[in-house]
Amino acid sequence: MVQHRIVFTRFQSDGGEMFNDIYAIDPDGKHEVRLTTNPGPNGAYADNAAPRYNRDRTMIAFVSTKNNENKFYNIFFMDLATKKTAQITSGNLDISSVDWSPDDSRLVFSCRDDKGLQQIHVVNLDGTGLTKLTEGPEEHMNPLWSPTGDLIVFTQFLRDKKTSHIFTMDTQGNNRVQLTSDETAHSNPSWSPDGSWIVYRCDLDQPHLRKINIETREVVLFDAPSSGADSSPIWSGNEIVFSSNCDWEKAESIFNLYKMSDAGGNIQRITTNQTYEYCGDW
Repeated sequence: MVQHRIVFTRFQSDGGEMFNDIYAIDPDGKHEVRLTTNPGPNGAYADNAAPRYNRDRTMIAFVSTKNNENKFYNIFFMDLATKKTAQITSGNLDISSVDWSPDDSRLVFSCRDDKGLQQIHVVNLDGTGLTKLTEGPEEHMNPLWSPTGDLIVFTQFLRDKKTSHIFTMDTQGNNRVQLTSDETAHSNPSWSPDGSWIVYRCDLDQPHLRKINIETREVVLFDAPSSGADSSPIWSGNEIVFSSNCDWEKAESIFNLYKMSDAGGNIQRITTNQTYEYCGDW
């Protein structure tokens, strides 16, 4: 099995400013490469986060506050061979995440609507066909396109409550199905490569990871960490990369990358930095 490089976000400080930058690393923790750099050529800082690969992994889409005086996030592309970037959206959309359709023809993303709520949209790569898929009063975030191309998974956040749920819908925003039911926070959904399972974070008791079969509704609970929280899982092949602060007792702001089998075994730590690292794609 080909072991793709992990692209992820690291929240860090250079002794003055705090910022997000994007990195790539091998699944064994070797050959780390920094893909975005702060401060920029003009000395300005920008947050760069939430990278997602295109189909052949030659490019990433990500969100960045670069070129926005109000520090709102827009979508950028990066050619990984040259590290050249191109800005795709503009304005004060405040985009929180982005993902490609399996054929690279469209993007799905969440951004603030005219009521100030995060809602899910799709758009063609040339900027045409912008379509809003969700409405308030709830907020809808974390959209990811299924490998089969017919579904989008996302998180619905209930207003003024601590409960959120994982849903799927078709690519027109219809036929919504609620997958989670516990009255707690659920977030960070990610598809299995065949599109039959979704792994996600569940905050019931100790925050931990679960997976659910979208057809049978079978739920598999992964062991919760003895301390801290597991979060932001990303599925690739028969392994899952995730972020956790389980090895940093009383250090809630330090998260590292780990990986495990998709059955929950063979947990291995990938990074050891005293920073906040969370997954993007691999």
